[in-house]
Amino acid sequence: MFEGRITNAPHIPRAQAFLDSGDMIKNPVQVFERYRKQLGHTFTFHFGGARRTVVSTNPAFIEYVLRGNRENFNKSDIQVERMVEFQGKGLVNSHGEAWLRQRRLLARGFQADRMKSLFPMQADVLADIMKGFDSSDSVEMHQLMVRVTLRMVGKSLFGRSMGDTELEQIGDTISTIQAFIVRQIVQPYKMPWFRISGQSEKHQQLRREADQIVLRHIKARREEGTGESDFLKLLLETPYHDTGLPMSEEQVLIESLQLMVAGNETSSNALTWIFYLLARHPAYITQMQEEIQEVMGEGEITYEGLQNLSLSRRVLDEALRLYPPFWMIDRIALTDDEICGIHVPAGTLVVPYIYGTHRNPEIWDDPETFDPSRFEPANKKGRPALGYIPFGAGPRVCIGKNMAVMQMLLIVASFVRSYDFELENDTPVGIRPMMLLRPDGPIKMQFRPR
Repeated sequence: MFEGRITNAPHIPRAQAFLDSGDMIKNPVQVFERYRKQLGHTFTFHFGGARRTVVSTNPAFIEYVLRGNRENFNKSDIQVERMVEFQGKGLVNSHGEAWLRQRRLLARGFQADRMKSLFPMQADVLADIMKGFDSSDSVEMHQLMVRVTLRMVGKSLFGRSMGDTELEQIGDTISTIQAFIVRQIVQPYKMPWFRISGQSEKHQQLRREADQIVLRHIKARREEGTGESDFLKLLLETPYHDTGLPMSEEQVLIESLQLMVAGNETSSNALTWIFYLLARHPAYITQMQEEIQEVMGEGEITYEGLQNLSLSRRVLDEALRLYPPFWMIDRIALTDDEICGIHVPAGTLVVPYIYGTHRNPEIWDDPETFDPSRFEPANKKGRPALGYIPFGAGPRVCIGKNMAVMQMLLIVASFVRSYDFELENDTPVGIRPMMLLRPDGPIKMQFRPR
């Protein structure tokens, strides 16, 4: 009846979409924002002038895709085919029963008692980092946060036995491969050249070297065992509910590295934006210092104490609203569907556009302004649940959400408690939307011990 067309939504002509493809490679959010402001919360276009795509910031639309009829919307080949090539098939890029089986097992590692048992290790790692922190020179915040989260996430996953040099090699490999995956996504016509020129094999060799580091620790842990409460212990010892057997070494490798990619990349970018926003709004630094003093006194930061940092949590939530690490979610419609009156043919790329949803004036008053009071309980009433989705939504909501929040609060509270800080240059920093939402340049700060 519809002959494969998306209908009942504003549409950008194919020729215009093709002309915009260069800008899409540089900064897709800039293009999406222009379309959103011109056409409203939902619009359609041909990605790169070729692929049928519907983009939406409408919470009802997003709810249908991520919850209501989620079985009809799989992750796209952007997340599956390109990532499987370098990451293997694990929780992040599987579907159906295979996904559910992994989710059930891994979810045990993110229960409250597990996170509480991991907290002392996290606090110790951060304390070691801060002992060596040199505040006499300017600090590039994204580089600092990558180092901090890499060590904290890495130790949570692999325990204290994995050295910092090994973690840095794995982290550098992940960053290099991520950048190469982005090149494949935005320049698919170069795929044959990547293979012929040896670039694909070069990146595969980097992956194999990182894999060998992790496999050595997996084998050693199997042979020696340990009482250490980390994720590697969980992955090696927890049986599947259906077979009673634990994961294979290969699957442990895949899942541990996928968790490391997700944990390090998302938290480091989110933390960079949190410190950037605090430096631009220093009154909140003072308020947070007062709150931390009131809750913790002169004692150590504790797991229970973090739960009582209500202002600090609102600051974190507002930073994630303005700069969500995952700025969009991509899904493929498996069969023809209708979403909020819009006909969506099978094969259409469907994009819940998180960055735009978080700045949609139909949901948020004065959406471009940094205002943590939005997240006070009284101010959240009446707001659509899926108007705020920094960690996604539905069954595939980020499995490490609570762990990430705990780590970010610990890091921010520790630095805010110990230092005052300010931007070296007050020029506003733009965004660089790749797989995650990064700053488009360095964010340099000066720290002063309190």
